[in-house]
Amino acid sequence: MRIDERAARFRRTRRDQDGVFSTAQARAAGYSRAAVAAKIARGEWVPELHGVLRAADHPATPRTRIRVAMLSLGDTATLTGRSALYWWRVIDVPPDEVEVAVSHERRPRPRPGVRLVRRAVPIPDRVVVDGVAVAAKPVAVLAAVADLDLVAGAHLLDRVLTKGAVGLDALRAAHLRTAGRRGTGTARTLLALADGGARSEAERIAHRELREAGVGGWLADHEVRLPGYGLAVLDLALLAERVLVEIDGWAYHRDLRAFLRDTARQNALVLEGWVVIRTTWYELTQNPDRFVRNVVEALAAQRSAATRSSSAGRRGR
Repeated sequence: MRIDERAARFRRTRRDQDGVFSTAQARAAGYSRAAVAAKIARGEWVPELHGVLRAADHPATPRTRIRVAMLSLGDTATLTGRSALYWWRVIDVPPDEVEVAVSHERRPRPRPGVRLVRRAVPIPDRVVVDGVAVAAKPVAVLAAVADLDLVAGAHLLDRVLTKGAVGLDALRAAHLRTAGRRGTGTARTLLALADGGARSEAERIAHRELREAGVGGWLADHEVRLPGYGLAVLDLALLAERVLVEIDGWAYHRDLRAFLRDTARQNALVLEGWVVIRTTWYELTQNPDRFVRNVVEALAAQRSAATRSSSAGRRGR
């Protein structure tokens, strides 16, 4: 290969790799150790991790951080967890450390800014994206939620499912393949919540919190017929004060059709004098006191309004 062809190929490599390249790639392009050292000395190339350089005219970005880590660890390493989801463009913000899976046989030295995970990623669960070996989306999602607590994991999984980046069936299949790994218990719980369990769990918590707060007189799944709408089933209705609590699970289960139906239903309820309070699995698991306070304040406001109306009626007679 002619020198100018090698130089052109090397320029394409740098461009395709976000300005990052290995010293081995530079040597293959014809740069001697002395030439590499001279480039570094002139500030044209910036040393990153051992054996990896960045062209000075290319800014350091989250993508360059990932490129540097992966080039330094070689072809058998696999980007995983939230770093993989960032590379897949499923999430917009990368984690502080680049998460990389390496096989149990490898003993790479620690690298600043890199979190090494001892894990073999089977070939079917490994995909090359923009020149980087990345865990397949379902595997990356499960690895990511395994590093989070239940609520943070729920937020991530809910967002991923709502965007349609990964399907629930694919996540279930990946979970079966990875059973026994650290964090699979959390993943199992989150998959159950994603499969409709978040709503039933939210209902159970709402009922418990109201009972413990001494709020009574409510009915679950109460049916009413609304003018202009028809039959509606109310999640949690306080009939005397006409206060309704609507309980949602995750955003994943609220498509456009459900949103439009709920909007028409809520408008019909308001026209019939109902106060509608919406709560979610997230609020009920993270801040149940706020939920109870909202209900209590709505009840007090409805009772006060009823008293004023009654007094006005007596004065008018």
